[in-house]
Amino acid sequence: MFLASVPLLAQQPDDLAARIRASLLPEEQRNLLAASFSTKNYARMEEILDRQAGAAGASPVAAELHALAGNAAFLNGRMDRAILAFRQADSQVPLGESDRFMLAMALANLSDTKAAREQLTRLNNSHPDRPLYLYWLAKVDYFERLYMEAVEKLKRVVLLDPTSARAYDSLGLAYDMLGQSDEAREALLKAVDLNRKLPNPSAWPPHNLGYLLLRLRETKDAENALRESLKYDPKFATAHYHLGRTLEAEDRDNEAIDEYRVAISLDPALIEPLYSLGLLYRRHNRSAEADAAFAEYKKLKAVGEQ
Repeated sequence: MFLASVPLLAQQPDDLAARIRASLLPEEQRNLLAASFSTKNYARMEEILDRQAGAAGASPVAAELHALAGNAAFLNGRMDRAILAFRQADSQVPLGESDRFMLAMALANLSDTKAAREQLTRLNNSHPDRPLYLYWLAKVDYFERLYMEAVEKLKRVVLLDPTSARAYDSLGLAYDMLGQSDEAREALLKAVDLNRKLPNPSAWPPHNLGYLLLRLRETKDAENALRESLKYDPKFATAHYHLGRTLEAEDRDNEAIDEYRVAISLDPALIEPLYSLGLLYRRHNRSAEADAAFAEYKKLKAVGEQ
């Protein structure tokens, strides 16, 4: 869905560690859980917690163990299992705020936007001044192509948190989908500026700005933004691809070819660089290389359509 990776957690690792220490498990089991957590052996955590929760029956203790198992499953990338564990916990004792958020994120990861929206709405109604839940409700809107609704929510988010780079980034993307290029540019410029001030800047805001500027044919500024994106993540294949398109638009074909090749090497499933590379080879009468690029493009496209 819209979650490429684990989002910002409502619950930080130290909180989970504290919950493990505070659980009413035997000391040996707590130590095993703590050791598994510290080494990121989330599968082992799931196994221990599932067994102990089953033995605890229907009780507040079991509810907490199911909730911890849900967190472990989420961290282990098993969203279906996380949802089941959180649902089991919620049926015994209403989930706490952080666990309900993780349930919403697990549902979103499996593209169950209706159920994710229900959980996020519940959280947002209880905490209307917390931008986190409103932000993710806007992300659900965006995924469902409700761009006007997303804009309205994100405008509220940036009022609540004026330093949120990702909120401005999402706002810019929503404006872009509405065809409001000036508003999109303004929001993305703000996102890029805020992003630079973060301890670990994301490659996405400058990429998104660069891609917008490329489409607006402002190639010099697009190049600068895309190079900034790649400074933060040199292995960002899509940024290399869009930089290649930008360089090609500036008649810097040899550099563009290099960028297309890098994009292909970093992400073989990204087929657009192959097509662009084939067209560029063809324009330079490099027929054999063009044919090879187009053949690989067609093969991967057919695989993706199966």
